[in-house]
Parts: sequence; structure tokens; C-alpha cells
Amino acid sequence: MIVVDTNILVYLWLPGAYTEQAEKLFENDSHWVSPTLWRSEYRNVVASFYRKGLLLYEEAIEVILNTEDQMAHSEYAVNSVRVMEKVKESKCTAYDCEYVVLAEVLKSNLITKDKEILKYFPDIAIDLEAFV
Repeated sequence: MIVVDTNILVYLWLPGAYTEQAEKLFENDSHWVSPTLWRSEYRNVVASFYRKGLLLYEEAIEVILNTEDQMAHSEYAVNSVRVMEKVKESKCTAYDCEYVVLAEVLKSNLITKDKEILKYFPDIAIDLEAFV
């Protein structure tokens, strides 16, 4: 089991620079988990792809539903106080700190490409490319 941030999910489901690495990560460990926040962030990214003409509406819906199926039973609420403790320790957003807290609680690694998370939480966060 690994914690992934929204970008890793995007890389897996939408073609881009890190799709191949995300696919390898999924092959190595397909039990991905995230805080419930991933849904809103993910919808926003897919909406952006749609608005830029990179996805048809039907494709956007299909991608969202497929990702929701993948993440079924793999979403967790996180403690707000713990999130704010991570905010206090870093310059990361509260959104990003949710992923860090979840990884700590589950005693797992957080796979990400986020430079701030990697900088402030090197004991828990691993760069996607370094992990695969």
C-alpha cells in the first residue's frame, strides 16, 4: 500500500510526461490510497483537460468514473490538527499536508512529484521517478 497524491492519479489516467512511471508504479503496487481530498483535486484537473479541449466531455466522465472505481475503499479522512501541524512545519499547502499526514498514519510512503512535499518531508515522501 502506498499513498499517492492527485498528480500521480492524473499521470496514470491521463497521458503526460510521467504516465509511464505511474504505470510502472501501479504494476509494482496497485494498492493506492489517498485522503478524500483527491476527488475534488482530480475533478478540477479533469475539468481543466476538458476545457482545454484535451478531452471530450464523455471521456472526462469516463476517466473520473474509472479513477473512482480504482480508489473505491481506498480513501481516508485525516485529522485537521495533524494537518495544521504539518503546515506549521513547512511551506506546503494544507491540501498537500493531508497526503503527508495520511502516509504517516498508515506508516506508508507518499509518492509524489511535488517539490515542496519532497523538500519538507523527505522521510515520508518519495519522488515518483526514484520509486520506480
